[in-house]
Amino acid sequence: MECEASAGQRMSRPTPRILLDEHYPASLASLLMAEGIDVVAISVSGSPLLGATDTDVLKAATSQGRVVVTEDVSTFPYAIAAVPDHVGVVYCRSSVFRRAPDGIRHLAKALTRLLANPPVGLGSAPIVWWLEPVE
Repeated sequence: MECEASAGQRMSRPTPRILLDEHYPASLASLLMAEGIDVVAISVSGSPLLGATDTDVLKAATSQGRVVVTEDVSTFPYAIAAVPDHVGVVYCRSSVFRRAPDGIRHLAKALTRLLANPPVGLGSAPIVWWLEPVE
């Protein structure tokens, strides 16, 4: 069963492990790794998930205990329905977190803030979270 979490449900938890969907560059993974976050980017050359379906991406993330970070808000719900035992999906609005260098740094900052104090269950339960920009 899918859980929609709200900001009021956040409290200190272990940092979830992350799988960045293929539209995010390796530079985002590097920024997150510099913050001590365990992250894998599909966009890295040779990734077996490059070009995979959303369902296959979510299955792989689930088997690795990773939360998927994606902007595929129109297609990823189908993957969530197909893989109900996932350990989390973080949606990022492309209109807020652009893929230009400044947007990637802004996204890294927002993800780092989220992961410093993740919602209850993110990384261990089927949480769906909408990432908010950092002020």
